[in-house]
Amino acid sequence: MANCQRFNDISVSERILNTLFLLSIGLGYLFSLGQVFFTHQGRDGQAGLSIADIAIAYHGSPEQTRLAAAINGPMAGNLKSTEDKSAILDWIASGAPQALYETQVAPILQRDCLACHSPASGLKVPPLTSYEQVVKLTESDRGASIPSLVRVSHIHLFGIAFILFFVGKLFILCDIPVWLKRLTIGIPFMSMLTDIFAWYLTRETPAFAYLLVLSGGLLGLSLNFQIGLSLYQMWLPQAWDRRLQGYAAHVLASATAMRPLIWARCKAGLVGVSALLLEVARSEQMQYIQDEMKKVGGNILGTLKKRLSSGNRWFL
Repeated sequence: MANCQRFNDISVSERILNTLFLLSIGLGYLFSLGQVFFTHQGRDGQAGLSIADIAIAYHGSPEQTRLAAAINGPMAGNLKSTEDKSAILDWIASGAPQALYETQVAPILQRDCLACHSPASGLKVPPLTSYEQVVKLTESDRGASIPSLVRVSHIHLFGIAFILFFVGKLFILCDIPVWLKRLTIGIPFMSMLTDIFAWYLTRETPAFAYLLVLSGGLLGLSLNFQIGLSLYQMWLPQAWDRRLQGYAAHVLASATAMRPLIWARCKAGLVGVSALLLEVARSEQMQYIQDEMKKVGGNILGTLKKRLSSGNRWFL
């Protein structure tokens, strides 16, 4: 396949392999959208996913604690009922007293949370096995930590870069204008880097959550454009050629039909600009400026002549 220039040059077996790979990547992208939704939705206390949820995930929220942000957001589905959620939030609001923890909060956590939030699980999540461990999570939510962002950053850079590389290698075989091909290949990589740097920017300033969402959306659009066009040209090359010829004929016909109109508009525009420039040149303001420039020029020349005639050539 190293010598192939277009999808027409590859075998059916290669097309099947490429198709299964691209479909797997596309399906994986859909699941990644679901993962983003279920991880960040509800952090602001409202149903659904919003910019505020993204900002809270990275910047934190002084109005709520880490524990409250978790049970309002990604961990809400693990609690058996809304009454359990309200009991934990009320305990946090009351100052997180130990006596109330032992009677009301600890039974809920033991039943619904300790399967993951315990040292025995081996997961990299905060343990919730004692009052001392839980009360640390009732402090103000300060968002994602730098070590956690660094860990996720290196995973994304290695993993997504490989995906974009292999999808781009297949997209190169598409029959489209070179400038569009190069632009489409470069956008996902730039979007990925912008998205990752936006994590750190959002941690400091929540307004950068808009940049985070924009770069992530641009990455998804460009990646799926590559997947969709590659699949289309891989299996329907003749339909693509006919459509391309139809577009070319339409553009040529439109250009031919509009050429007299464009020329007439340009000619009229040039006449109008010429008339405007002539009017400006004849105006009193322009005449005044010309007279002043002549005076200034005359004064400079007079000064030069006097200095030169007196022999002060180095002190003009």
